[in-house]
Amino acid sequence: MNMRWLVAALMLVGGVRAADFYQVRGGIPNAQYFLKNDKVGNQYQFYIGNSVLAGTGLKDANLRYSAQMVKSFKKYFPQAGIHETRHMQPGGSWFGLYRVSKGQAVFGEVIASGYLAILDFAADDRSVPVEQAQLSLEGLVRQIRLYRPTHSEMLLYTLTPEMLADYRAGKTPDYIKAGEQIADHYGIPSVNLAQYAAQKIIAGEIAFEKFSADGLNPTDAGAKIYGDAIAKFVDALMTAYPVPDKPVNYKLPPPLFPQTDDNGRIIAYEDPQVKQSGHWQPGQASPIGPFRHVLVSSEKGASLSLKFKGSEIGLIDVVDKDSAALEFSVDGAPLQKLAVPKDVAAPTMRPVSLAKNLDRKVEHEIILKVASAGTARMGGYLLNGTVADAFAGMDTLQKIDAIYAAMDPLKFQPPAGRFANIPKTMQKLREGGELRMVLLGDSIMGNTSGSQFELLLMRAYPKCKLIKIPSLRSSTGCKYYKEENRVQDYVLKHHPDLLVIGGISNGGDAEAVRSVIQQVRAQQPGVEVLLLTPVFGAMRDEHIKTFTREIDTTKPNFRWNMQKVAAEEQCAFFDMTGPWWAYIQQSGKTYGWFMGDAVHANARGCQIIGRLLESWFKE
Repeated sequence: MNMRWLVAALMLVGGVRAADFYQVRGGIPNAQYFLKNDKVGNQYQFYIGNSVLAGTGLKDANLRYSAQMVKSFKKYFPQAGIHETRHMQPGGSWFGLYRVSKGQAVFGEVIASGYLAILDFAADDRSVPVEQAQLSLEGLVRQIRLYRPTHSEMLLYTLTPEMLADYRAGKTPDYIKAGEQIADHYGIPSVNLAQYAAQKIIAGEIAFEKFSADGLNPTDAGAKIYGDAIAKFVDALMTAYPVPDKPVNYKLPPPLFPQTDDNGRIIAYEDPQVKQSGHWQPGQASPIGPFRHVLVSSEKGASLSLKFKGSEIGLIDVVDKDSAALEFSVDGAPLQKLAVPKDVAAPTMRPVSLAKNLDRKVEHEIILKVASAGTARMGGYLLNGTVADAFAGMDTLQKIDAIYAAMDPLKFQPPAGRFANIPKTMQKLREGGELRMVLLGDSIMGNTSGSQFELLLMRAYPKCKLIKIPSLRSSTGCKYYKEENRVQDYVLKHHPDLLVIGGISNGGDAEAVRSVIQQVRAQQPGVEVLLLTPVFGAMRDEHIKTFTREIDTTKPNFRWNMQKVAAEEQCAFFDMTGPWWAYIQQSGKTYGWFMGDAVHANARGCQIIGRLLESWFKE
């Protein structure tokens, strides 16, 4: 008897048939691969759900089902650094369809970045017709696969009073039927915690009032029942299929329901296709997350317009008791009012649909107006469809120029004498030839590479062919690169003319940077080096928290130590921190305006980096 059938037999002995409350289907072999091969302790499971996922009402937060699922996976992969990211939201699977899409410029959040998606919407989807819920749930499943085809997914159903009534009547709830149709169609596992708990309640093992105090969120006793089911489910998942040698891209079949649309996305208010009329202030701080910034107006009559193709258009904004009412019109129809909900007191995220069942094939236009006194705080449009690409037909240089043209220009005067320690680099730039530049560091150096600054330099120095080689590792600095001759793989094998070291992950250790420089030069003596001080990162990071425009030479700090290492090792040095943060401070915009997430730059932020490097290198 193989392990899969042994587990099933043991569950029969325990009095609960496996097929009663879960289905393994195609399993999660890709997730198993990533768990087995975790080398950096950085494996993320992302959960999207509601208050049950949050553990609302639990005395012991470790009893929430997501924590129990992580615990169950750790039994099979104890070495994996499993992290759960939990995303609670209003709007059920309908809003989830929009929230997992790529390019969250307003939010700056990246939800679908893990290897396993656990989707739990039963408690919120109960408020909409099942015909509507099944379309958004299927669209969401498709969005995740479109985001990254190696993602594993599972559906999870928690108990509601309506479901319990159906199970008492011997019926399968319609929502469960719809979810299972979708799970069957895409071959993804599902675990019906609702049925497992309902069986216990109906059998008299626990009263519903003891299972849940409010009808939705389990008590600690109810959460233990969920935890038991999760453990059985994960056992079945882990023994159903072997761990593959490599992850395989899942193939996306045609939609199960013809009306399903999987183009859900958030069109940020800053998209060039969103046209403004009247007084609006972009890049303003939001009173709540996950917005990084919002568009603000207190001018009655100020308006926004957007042309689009798609089946549904809505908006996401921030409302509170002092918010302005809005009016909207789609395709020239009479204006409809969108009032502020009466029960809103504190600032609240409001995702709302404005028009559904539109013809996907024709162009539509929505106009949104500030309709009363108060403040409007716009995040973006919720669109199940597409908008024209404002950068279509542009090459990379034209695109980054267009992004920068919409920003305030940098005013930076680089210091004299900065080229003293990179004479060969400057000679190649001026006179021509091939210049091999290795960027060593972390994901912030990835932002540096993403700025495409080399195109700016080649425009300034048209005789030179600049070969940019990003040699990066997330969250990694020279403390790592200096060990075990790692400079061979990360630097020397690329044969650099110029080595550029930067990022935010050096841990304040300038001596580790010195070690890397010395190791590189010991084996390739002619390599020139440029050291960059940190840019971007979280607000708590030292270079932001204790920022000074000029380097503080009154007490030890990383910027000063890097400057001293550069002088002693005869390297070029660019204190990018000073002009970078000064520009952001003087921009009139919140930091999030330049951020793609809590740490990294967006396209605007990358252009600050790129244009600073352009200025520094130009004569």
